[in-house]
Amino acid sequence: MAALYHEQEEEALGLLTEALRREPADLRARYLVALCAHLLDREELLDDVCLAALRIDRDDPWTRACEAVRFLFLANYSRARELFERAVTALPRAVELHVGLGIVGEYSGEYERAIAAYERALELDPDNVRARVALGSLVAMEGDFEAALDHYTRARLADPDTENPHQRLGRDYYSEGMFELADSEFALAVDEEPDEPTGWFYLLDTLCRLDRFDEALDVYEQIRDRFGDDPELVCGFYEHFNMRGEALRSLRRLAEQRPEDPGILLRLGQACREAGRTGEAARLAERAARLDPDRPETHVMLGELRFDAGRFREAATSCRRAVALNPNSHESWIRLADALLFLGRLEESAAVVAELERIRRRAWEDYQAKFSGQDVGEES
Repeated sequence: MAALYHEQEEEALGLLTEALRREPADLRARYLVALCAHLLDREELLDDVCLAALRIDRDDPWTRACEAVRFLFLANYSRARELFERAVTALPRAVELHVGLGIVGEYSGEYERAIAAYERALELDPDNVRARVALGSLVAMEGDFEAALDHYTRARLADPDTENPHQRLGRDYYSEGMFELADSEFALAVDEEPDEPTGWFYLLDTLCRLDRFDEALDVYEQIRDRFGDDPELVCGFYEHFNMRGEALRSLRRLAEQRPEDPGILLRLGQACREAGRTGEAARLAERAARLDPDRPETHVMLGELRFDAGRFREAATSCRRAVALNPNSHESWIRLADALLFLGRLEESAAVVAELERIRRRAWEDYQAKFSGQDVGEES
């Protein structure tokens, strides 16, 4: 729970999963695992944990909270809120339920409800970093940036390892397009923590958006001086901020260091593709496929690259492999139909289109069943 509340979802999930392995009937632990799974976008784990809770005790407040998280994931916000409120009524001092209710308000755009939920969580646990940061972000969205900075500062006092308050506020301004104010906050952040790269990269991007290119160049030089060419450190930032030339060079070095990592090869392949080096991108994807033949995205990329190169027979083979591994890869179904069309195999192409439509209908029906709760025989 400490890891979860300090925004360390991966660590929290590992610990909570172990707790659940030791005590499978612990419904509170099931709820916390479900919440982590939602935050990390692990749909299959979320389904498994919630359905198991329903089998153990459908009427327990923690089971209701599990259901609420599942409905939250499915964007059925009204049902999620209703279930959370029922759980909170039964367990009014459970901080983790108020945090969940706050997340529902955030996702549904009901910010006043979210603020109230996080404020209640903080009444019960003033040092809850997740609730404090979430509340800061919400009041910033409401235009109260001074209050947001206060919340971020208090979060930092509770956890010195959490993100710099000025960096958080800078990202609030940045997301609102208020780049002059963002620039000031990022400058404060890098002044306070010069060895933290995130603020430097945001500062660089903000200066570019403000057309202050001489200052941006100075910041870029400082980034190179401070962080060098360590691809493990800077590569992700270059990708995130669309610095394609730097990303390509950094990914090449990373691939040299980790030549057997198919994920790195795919990232490098994508960078090559964006740079117009499609032949190299295809070779990298082929190498990644040999290292991990069951990775769907590898075959998706190969199908696209081979199709663009006019290698329709090979493109069709790659797309068939992609949809075999992931039937919901709609882009590969479409590209497969196109490749067959170019090969003159019209009936096969039409059959692929028909199969895609069937999969789409079934996916929509499955989603509707989950959205309404009918997939688990929910009582009305």
